[in-house]
Amino acid sequence: MAIRTETYELNGRLFIRTWSDANRAVVRDGIAYGEANDPAEFGRTYTEGELMPPEETAEDKAQAYDILMGVTP
Repeated sequence: MAIRTETYELNGRLFIRTWSDANRAVVRDGIAYGEANDPAEFGRTYTEGELMPPEETAEDKAQAYDILMGVTP
């Protein structure tokens, strides 16, 4: 469980994608991100932050809609 990085090229410019493999935010200067994509020349570094909340699925949203609309199964 650690911060991961990958370098990629976009329009002739190098970028670094940074993310946590432990489903945590990556943090720089007190700001948390789900993942970060920075120009490589910036040399930014990140630390792991809090656990990220689970993403809602379409099924979760449909169930919430049914509850709000008073639909019973």
